[in-house]
Amino acid sequence: MDTEESRKVSANQEWAKLSSDLLRRIIESLSSIDFYRAKIVCSDWYSVWKTCIKRPLCPWRIIYKHDSPMLLDLVEDKIYSTQYIGLSDKSYFMASSGNWLLMVDSRLDFYIFNLLTCKRINLPSMESPVRGAQVRFERSSESGHREWGHFVEPCRKDRVSEDIFGRKRSAGLWINEKTGDYMVAWIFNKHYLFTHKQGDDSWWNWNMDWEIGGTNLGYLDLAYKNSKLYLYTSDDHIKIIDFSGDFPKEEIEKNPYMDHPFHYITRGWEHTFKRRIAIQKSGEVLIILSLLDARNEQKYLFYIFKMNLESGKWERVDSIGDDEMLIFGHGVTIRAPVQDVGDGIKSGSICFVKDDVWSGYTCDSYCGVFDLATSRINWSKKFRFHITISQWFVPVFA
Repeated sequence: MDTEESRKVSANQEWAKLSSDLLRRIIESLSSIDFYRAKIVCSDWYSVWKTCIKRPLCPWRIIYKHDSPMLLDLVEDKIYSTQYIGLSDKSYFMASSGNWLLMVDSRLDFYIFNLLTCKRINLPSMESPVRGAQVRFERSSESGHREWGHFVEPCRKDRVSEDIFGRKRSAGLWINEKTGDYMVAWIFNKHYLFTHKQGDDSWWNWNMDWEIGGTNLGYLDLAYKNSKLYLYTSDDHIKIIDFSGDFPKEEIEKNPYMDHPFHYITRGWEHTFKRRIAIQKSGEVLIILSLLDARNEQKYLFYIFKMNLESGKWERVDSIGDDEMLIFGHGVTIRAPVQDVGDGIKSGSICFVKDDVWSGYTCDSYCGVFDLATSRINWSKKFRFHITISQWFVPVFA
């Protein structure tokens, strides 16, 4: 054992000698992210950590100052720097699952990153052969990070840039914290759907090239639960792809939404901006609309719809359960905080960012929280510095 390792072992042994009461006081005095990192130091620390006063859990935010990602803990009102959380500059947040983040950099290289352990899992290069529908990624020869390259097909070419983490994308990451099994899926420009499951040696490409009545269909959103990928298409249907077997297979007979497209006729003053789906704890699909109410004053609204499984009709609902809330675009409902953490984050609320609402009017902030019961928005406070991007995510510290 070298000298450096010997010092580390010796230091850990000294920390382990601390009394439980003293160690508990030390752990409880740590900042939120260090508090949860403390449980993975060793078994003795974990035993003491379990007896500590737990902190209220609520969504956190990844914010960007220029190209540098930072972590905002709303409970402590504290910002963690890029170096502190272990993320690199010019790496962009796409999706999250518990403590894991799906990131992409300006080379279109994807990786999964654990905020607590700083473990990184590199995903296959987009420049390597992609299975499924024929497409390849050609890197741009232009200088600068805003022009990344193109997706090229025999009869189509799509520019890829930093839009990939903005309005043109929908992405999801799902990971089992115990087994480490993971699934990644992302949509680009409504046309491309890429998936990667642990054990695959490449990406799968599911290009949307169907036509109905002369209209090209596209992917609007996706969600994943219990090995099934739910796809919301531009003709307002829900398709389900089963990933539990050796090869993905579309589920038709057991898809209760197959013959029941979603329809909502907006009233004269309503303008629909985005449509997203989410899977409830019960396994039911929700469709969430982001709208603008243009009467008198411009007001942002979110409507939630659930299909009545008996009648097959989609009905608007005003509640999603006593302990569930939503992050717009997250794909699944999340457990609401058991105590008030402020900023309107509670059961029946929807966390959203600026890109989720109508862009024709200026938002008061880069993100907010919509209350389903009152249709009111609690806007997040502004910062002293300019934020280029803000995204919500939900850590899990079981």
